[in-house]
Amino acid sequence: MVRECLRVVALAACVPGCSLILDFSDSAGVHDAAIDSPYTPAECAYKEPNDTPDTAAVVTVDDSGPAAICAPTSDAGGRDFDYYKFTVAPGTTKVTITLTNGPMAGDLDLVLYDATGATTLGQSRNFSLTETLVCPGAVPACPSLAAGDYIFEVLSGPPTDLDNYTFSLAFVP
Repeated sequence: MVRECLRVVALAACVPGCSLILDFSDSAGVHDAAIDSPYTPAECAYKEPNDTPDTAAVVTVDDSGPAAICAPTSDAGGRDFDYYKFTVAPGTTKVTITLTNGPMAGDLDLVLYDATGATTLGQSRNFSLTETLVCPGAVPACPSLAAGDYIFEVLSGPPTDLDNYTFSLAFVP
């Protein structure tokens, strides 16, 4: 780094009538600037605590976020997980869950579980800004959902991918 700075200063000194001095020291930086973040504190707090299937936040078609996968929490894995519980009414023939990542484009994934959170029913784990799971559906695979409660999880692909997101639920009778 020092060698590179000296080259810049030496090159600037070679140009007649012009000088350039760059200061990369800690004292030259702005120290009161806000920390860049892909999410707000309100997005991090959306429907919390919901870090386990047992604490899944109840949502309806009227809920959508915005929420966020934020800095690691104190759970066993050291990651932030968001679980949501919803109810499928009798006579529902199709359920669609859509997850839309925020502008920071972290790799967020979507997993659907039974009411206990123990059995995975379907998942969408691609690298696009939108994860969609349609039940019943073939790609990605998801069975028809009987009337009852279900849980979906929003999680980061790699543990370091933090991002805000919105989600939607749609039911077809």
